[in-house]
Amino acid sequence: MPRIQPSLLRRARRLSPHIASLLPACRGLNSAQNELRWLRSHADESRSRNKSWLLDNLCRKRGRGEPLQYVIGSQPFGSLDIKCKQGVLIPRPETEAYTFHLTNLVKSGELLGQDVRKLDRGVNVIDFCTGTGCIPLGVFSSLQHSVDNLTVRGVDVSPVALRLAQENIARNIRLGNLMEPTKHKRLDITRANVFSDGDMQQLAVTPWDILVSNPPYISEDIWHHGRGQLGYSVRKYEPRLALVPDKDLPCPSKCNPADVFYARLLDVAELLKPRVVLFEIGDEEQARRVLQLYFNHPIAQKSRTEIWRDLPDFEGAKGAEIVLHLEESKEERRVPVKGDGLIRSILIHNLEWAE
Repeated sequence: MPRIQPSLLRRARRLSPHIASLLPACRGLNSAQNELRWLRSHADESRSRNKSWLLDNLCRKRGRGEPLQYVIGSQPFGSLDIKCKQGVLIPRPETEAYTFHLTNLVKSGELLGQDVRKLDRGVNVIDFCTGTGCIPLGVFSSLQHSVDNLTVRGVDVSPVALRLAQENIARNIRLGNLMEPTKHKRLDITRANVFSDGDMQQLAVTPWDILVSNPPYISEDIWHHGRGQLGYSVRKYEPRLALVPDKDLPCPSKCNPADVFYARLLDVAELLKPRVVLFEIGDEEQARRVLQLYFNHPIAQKSRTEIWRDLPDFEGAKGAEIVLHLEESKEERRVPVKGDGLIRSILIHNLEWAE
């Protein structure tokens, strides 16, 4: 972590030893003061007999760079309280934003073409690389009172993530944020490997309407060196498995190794035949590479695509688009860009499959 100016450290010590402990991770007094309030509230609400000792310990852990969500043990996600623990990726605000924008479009009828209450078999949503389960839980919480027949499934390969996602379902039912799943409103977590044909064939038995994924998409170079795109605390504390594609995964020719999950998930989408696909991506450079994969895939002939920024429900520049020159055919493609902030996700919609 970068060094702190001695004058800033002296000011922090005058305010509070806890703020001085937090300063290396927070980098500023205002941020340290805010985090101290959250940590003090967490300590006060705990069952610890020695709350002062607990607060000291929490501040030291946070000051060493451990993410606040791991220190406190949870992260808000819409109306949900998502339990966080080391070994599983922390939910991000950007993921929360596109998840609930997606469900708002479903409820409005804009995305699936009609009022969700009038859909004969309801809505089926599958999320790959589910981690804490924040996306399927968020989707279920948003649609549970709007859809008569609802199935939401989170899929992951990590036993640690699978256990935590199950814990988050139970936790949010207990808190009253989720209804108890029923025969007609199902929420479940399943172990499956995206790169296993057998696992994907089993999932294809269910007719899926929406496929979502926030897969590993960080390059080896960024993981090792940061390059201003990945902070020290992420690289030290968050799981590599959830961030960086394994170098031994089968990678198609001309596919950047960081994009291997997208290439595979396009094939999975062709197998599962959803009407909507939503991928989180890292930045505009990666968005351009993934769009190249998309336009060179048969799925592009059956669908339309658009880019969402960090805040997709905010009004961005009118007529914003990415102009893409396809590498193989040299054709030009124009992809609309929606929202405000940095480029964050790719929506594939209006998918039409032959019966």
